Amino acid sequence: MLRAFLVIMTLAGVAKADEQLYGGWSSAAITPDTRAVLLQALSTTNVCVSSIVSVRSQVVAGTNYEFRIDGCRGVRGGDCASVSCVSPRALVVNVFDQPLTRTTRVSVSGA
Repeated sequence: MLRAFLVIMTLAGVAKADEQLYGGWSSAAITPDTRAVLLQALSTTNVCVSSIVSVRSQVVAGTNYEFRIDGCRGVRGGDCASVSCVSPRALVVNVFDQPLTRTTRVSVSGA
């Protein structure tokens, strides 16, 4: 009986550790800093953001961000407030940001 209890507790500990893996993705708050990362990355694209739905981040040798946004393609990149975005669509914007080396990579998928 004690052995079964120890096995169950060990497995529960492993499951809990999996939730907190370093380098794993975690939800992030939509803050002025995360918004600035998104707007800077989109400034090099033809995508604008009208609203940020959610953000996830992953700390690696820099930070990976996954932004789920409503936005438009085919316009000047950045904030949709300064351009004509009549029908925003759901988009996923992936950003790799490494300020130390001034490296930013961006990809956009979705409608």
